[in-house]
This record gives sequence, structure tokens and C-alpha cells, in this order.
Amino acid sequence: MVALGNCGHITAMATTAASRRRRTAHGRAADPAERVATVIARFGLVARGCFYLLLAGLVVNLAVTGRRGPQADANGALTTIASNPIGEVAIVAVAVGFLGFGVVRLWSAWTDRRGSRWRRITTGLQGAFYLALAWIPLGYVLGNRSTGSNQSQHRTAGDLLSLPAGREIVVGLGVVVIAACANQIRTAVSEEYADGLAVDRAPRWVCRLVAGAAVVGIPARALVFVPVGVFLIVAAVQSDPAHAEGLDQVLARLTGRWWGDVLLAVVAAGLLVFATYSFLEARYRKVTRAQ
Repeated sequence: MVALGNCGHITAMATTAASRRRRTAHGRAADPAERVATVIARFGLVARGCFYLLLAGLVVNLAVTGRRGPQADANGALTTIASNPIGEVAIVAVAVGFLGFGVVRLWSAWTDRRGSRWRRITTGLQGAFYLALAWIPLGYVLGNRSTGSNQSQHRTAGDLLSLPAGREIVVGLGVVVIAACANQIRTAVSEEYADGLAVDRAPRWVCRLVAGAAVVGIPARALVFVPVGVFLIVAAVQSDPAHAEGLDQVLARLTGRWWGDVLLAVVAAGLLVFATYSFLEARYRKVTRAQ
């Protein structure tokens, strides 16, 4: 595990990347298409930060009130946003942010030939994930008020299990979720996240803040979603979609016990740190690079 105050690795990598960009990409900053893509992608990262900030608040609410309140998941976040006067507009903005970020990441994976094949693949997968994620807020706005909820996940798991080779499909989804979480943890531990950050001209305290938020926030977010992948596999093995527990059900298992409330507080703190990292990424991420 890297030390939170260790910024030399990030600064050195960012400085090298900056020099390389100046040598090989002179004039690209003036490209209007890239400027637009950068703004769109940064807005998507801000939307992600706001989502996890709200999700952290819902986890705290779950610990304080039990099940009395919105679900601590995407549906609960959307329901909370929709309760405000401009809620529908805000949800559309979140959807546009996720959609834009997904498109830009796919575009980066396709056009940026400087990254390794693995980096281009993972960037493309990230783009595809956010394109799919955008349908959750869009579906909510279009009238599907259960989108992103435990009930919706059970229905989806049931529909998949009813297909030929449905159990294999659901197992595959569970494995993908777990593998994605494991890769995120690896990215944080190896400091690979630093490759795509332009902090070479940032103050040293910003570098330390980015390092701390990444090393804590990225694994925290990943560990929260690992049980979701595990329960998908259990649902497939048992041929019972009720076992495909969503995030709210996983967290609800911790309520009512003092140690459970402590774990919920740790989860909320981890999500809060990841939200902070998302906002820092929105400022410093080289979003049009396959990194």
C-alpha cells in the first residue's frame, strides 16, 4: 500500500507525460472538438461525484433510521433528487453527464494510439459502462420509478435466469462485477490511476490530496460493490433471483447492530472520499487520453 503523502510518483509520471504531450501533440489543445469533449467528460465526472456524495448521505440515513427512508442505492439517490423542485432537470443532467463521459471515453479509446492496448481496452470498457449507466437516470425520468432498485435487480435477474444458459449469464455478470472491483483495487494499490492525472503544475498539497483520495476512495467504492457480484453468483447457483441482492439490501444487513452501524459509517466515509476523488478527477484527469 502506498503512503498517502507520497506524491513523487504522481508528479514524476505527470511531468513526463506533460513533456511528451508538448513534444508530440503540439497544437492539439486548440482543437475545438477536443475542448468540447473535455468539458463534457469533466461534467460527467462531476455528476459521478455528486451521485456518490448523495449515496454516502443515504448510507448514513440507513444507519440512523434503519429502512425508514429512500433505498441506499441508485434508485434512492434518484428518488431523493426528484423530491426537489428542479429534481427532474438534475436527473437529466446526471444522465447527460454519464452519457457524455461514456462517449468521450469510447472516443478516446478509439483515437488515442499512444496508450497501450490494455489501457485502450479498459478505457473503452469504462466508456461502455457509463453509457449503460446513463440509462438508469434516463429510465427514471421516462417513468420507470423502480429503475436502479432492489426490485428492478430481482426482475432483471429473473428475466436472465429464464433464458437458455441464463444461469451461466448471471454467473458471468457476477464474475465481471467482482473482476472490475478487483481491477479498481489493483489500480489504486499500484498507483496506476496516476498515469492519467495532469498534476505536474498543481501545488504539492493538491498532489497529496489526490493521492490520499485515490488510495482510499477507489478501493472503498470497489469493496462496497463486491458483495453485489457475489450475490449474483449465489442467485445463479440457487436459480433464485431473490438472492441477487442490490446495494441497499447488502447494506441493510448491517443495520440494528452496533458493529453494523460502525461498518455503515466506514462505508459512508469511503464513498465520501471517492466522491472527493471524482471531483479532483474532474479537474485533473486527462479525459481525452486512453488512460
